Amino acid sequence: MKYDRSTSAYGTFHFPLKRLSIQQQLQHQLSHLLRNSQWFEGLLSNFGQQGLSVSRLSSVTPITYRCAIAMQLSRHCSLSPWQISQQVFSFLETQLTSDNGEFPQLTLTMKLVEPGWLDFQVSDRALAFWLQFLGEGMLKQPKSPKISSNTENLFPIEYTYARCCSLLRLGEQQGLISLHSKTLADLSWPWKDPNPIPWLTDTHQLRLQDRTALVLLSQIIITVDRFVNHASESWNKLATQLSESVLNFERYCRIFGELAQNNPQLAQARLGLIAVSQHLLKWLWYSHREEFPRFQL
Repeated sequence: MKYDRSTSAYGTFHFPLKRLSIQQQLQHQLSHLLRNSQWFEGLLSNFGQQGLSVSRLSSVTPITYRCAIAMQLSRHCSLSPWQISQQVFSFLETQLTSDNGEFPQLTLTMKLVEPGWLDFQVSDRALAFWLQFLGEGMLKQPKSPKISSNTENLFPIEYTYARCCSLLRLGEQQGLISLHSKTLADLSWPWKDPNPIPWLTDTHQLRLQDRTALVLLSQIIITVDRFVNHASESWNKLATQLSESVLNFERYCRIFGELAQNNPQLAQARLGLIAVSQHLLKWLWYSHREEFPRFQL
């Protein structure tokens, strides 16, 4: 099928969520499918060991990843990036991943963009799926923490972590949520009820429509993608950036008081972002300090 450059083509792409990072899992799934296809195997044989490039676009919403494979492959064959991207798009539209129930399926909107980009947009429903899975299934205790000697500027991280713990305990005291443990002193997911967290409305739209909440959600995704993919940023730089987003979120997004009384599900969804941030900050800290940050200061 040929696509007119004046219009964009849309499709859906499904893959099992097995890895912590959406970017990493998407890159792995695309590489696996293309390397196991007869047509692309020939092109990829000239590709050498160069990795398939998938990068996150800078926009806060929608969360979008861009694949540059057409640009990469065009250097090794006579086809243009646009021709290659059409072939890749058509091939991926026909691929169905097996769903054996072991892993949740993540669905992304796939878009063909001139001059040959393939964009993958994460839907609100997929984001809610991922957020829940991030807490419940993926952040486990590191087998061998990498002890870091750099203790510079750690107080803002520990302060933010303690603030998250305080907000979660307050949410439990006010009957909005319940926690597994009041001390929050291990790497287990602290949230108990409501389960799942009401991230979505009845129309599968994220309740977190406030810009500041979306910025925090975006920063959570950036933190996971960069840390898991061994980016150049140090763990404390990533944790500091996440901490700044958390404190800004608390400053501008109400959780308690009138909001909790009139819209308890929105308050619970916002507390859910706090819980994910607390869990991620604790995991980053323990991974490099081999101890837990203080939950009270």
